[in-house]
Amino acid sequence: MGTPFFRNILCLFILGLFLCPVPGFTDVVDETLQGDVKLAQGEIRAAEEHYTAALKMDSDSWRIMRPLAEVKFQLEKYEEARQLVDRILAMEVIKRNTVLVTVEGDPEPFEAEIIDESVVTPDSGKNNMRNYVDGEAAKPIPHYRLFNMKAGKMLLIPHRDAKIKYKGVPARVYAYVQELHAKVENKLISQGGTKGPIEMVALKGGCFKMGSETGALSERPVHEVCLNPFKMDKHEVTQSAFQATMGHNPSRFKGADRPVEMVTWHEAEEYCKKSNKRLPTEAEWEYAVRGGTTTEYYWGNEFDASKSNFCDSTCVLNIRDKNLSDGYPNTAPVGSFSANPFGLFDMVGNVHEWVADWFEENYYFKSPKDNPKGPERSNPSDRRGGGNEKVLRGGAWETDPNSQRSASRKGFQTDYRIEGIGFRCVL
Repeated sequence: MGTPFFRNILCLFILGLFLCPVPGFTDVVDETLQGDVKLAQGEIRAAEEHYTAALKMDSDSWRIMRPLAEVKFQLEKYEEARQLVDRILAMEVIKRNTVLVTVEGDPEPFEAEIIDESVVTPDSGKNNMRNYVDGEAAKPIPHYRLFNMKAGKMLLIPHRDAKIKYKGVPARVYAYVQELHAKVENKLISQGGTKGPIEMVALKGGCFKMGSETGALSERPVHEVCLNPFKMDKHEVTQSAFQATMGHNPSRFKGADRPVEMVTWHEAEEYCKKSNKRLPTEAEWEYAVRGGTTTEYYWGNEFDASKSNFCDSTCVLNIRDKNLSDGYPNTAPVGSFSANPFGLFDMVGNVHEWVADWFEENYYFKSPKDNPKGPERSNPSDRRGGGNEKVLRGGAWETDPNSQRSASRKGFQTDYRIEGIGFRCVL
């Protein structure tokens, strides 16, 4: 009695496998490729369904996350798109499209480069004698085209027989996702809007000693400068404020509350004009950063890593200080460090700040005492490009502690962009 009972149970189990098959190796790639087809046909919501189903079966695949993020972006689901691109950008970057292949029935996986995701061999469903018996062609069998890196051989393996796991993100895909990430962040910044009027700090002006006898030649001689009262932005201009005013955001390190960077001098000047403000003169800027102090840094004569954002141990550049840390590998949200004595934030570090003046190394020898405005140019509109320089102040996340001294100054071409240059405005 027991034997027929268990035989019936076994028969029901086998029948169930045919009627309700367990998801196999082929299901993930089939859903992914179906998503690709729908995306190419412009059926965005259908593509989303296929990619979502595939990702549930293979939750760590950038191959699925990348097009799904693109679909989410087109559907204006920007927060969901951000989560996907952030996951991809956290993955290892590799040169080749390398996968780990597990073939059904073989316990040993092998490393391969995936050449084609879906190849139909010439005799797949086309030359089978059964076609004549059944009266219709059998369904083509899709294969992976793989290069076995250890054996040095090209292989064709049916989807149904193999499971592939991507080992990292190819550099070209990573670059594409970085571009998508920038577009997503810009949309989120636009959705977030601005946080009301830009705060400014009223500075009473007066006389102070400008320059340094211990710094570069361009910082000499120390000379007295007297300024009229003015107001200065409390923080560096943020990406949300810049994007709302200018309609674009060139920054590399995206974030609504991060300082805008990659801005040219002309863009900085235009933003301030549109805000009914102007760029500070170099003298106004140094007066503001010093906050009434006469030391090398506004907090003293020795550098303090807790006071500003510089190229610390987490910085990717070779000038990094391996023994110090400020907590940020690149730009930080404005106001992340304590204010100077005048109540101004990030006057040193985070991003360099454009000022109004042209750069001239020996200008301090002839600078007027009252409200200096820098060297004069006879026809500045004709000097755009690589042949002219405006003054940069304050140092940045990508520079060393020396650049964050109050007197430190440098010149930079007005039309160039780097990820360490921002600005603030004055009235």
